[in-house]
Amino acid sequence: MARRTVILACAALLLAGTAVTASAQMFSRGNGLVNESAHALDRENWSQGTAFAREALRSGELMPGNVPAAYNNLCIGLTGLGKLDEAMEACNKAIAMKPRLWSFYNNRGNIYFYRGEFDRALAEYYKAMTFSPGDDVLLQNIVLSLRVRKTRNPNTPKQSS
Repeated sequence: MARRTVILACAALLLAGTAVTASAQMFSRGNGLVNESAHALDRENWSQGTAFAREALRSGELMPGNVPAAYNNLCIGLTGLGKLDEAMEACNKAIAMKPRLWSFYNNRGNIYFYRGEFDRALAEYYKAMTFSPGDDVLLQNIVLSLRVRKTRNPNTPKQSS
């Protein structure tokens, strides 16, 4: 009988043209800033994403589990801005706090890639593979690093398969 009541209530809502919404999640200000940072970085808005990440870290309101994410976002934003030394510091802090997240090593590898340090970039990507074997992003970064390294230094020995 209860199941029939639920079905009838859902049918009545559908006929009335209204939808039942779920409750929105609420975050403290600091944690919301990490989300805002991620959204800005996804849109390649490096300045805004970096600003939100810095503000989140300064806020003192971050949940402990979100601190590494804030440093990782800062790393990504600073890399996008070409501030590679600062980005490396942020990546290192993220990795020190959460050393088993593949994406942190990928982002540090990207810094080495942009510096032209392809062997170090590859080492980071391979390290990341230990935590996320066969990841498409990592495979693409490895292939790209090998190609660019070869074109910039044609005397580099070929990798054996």
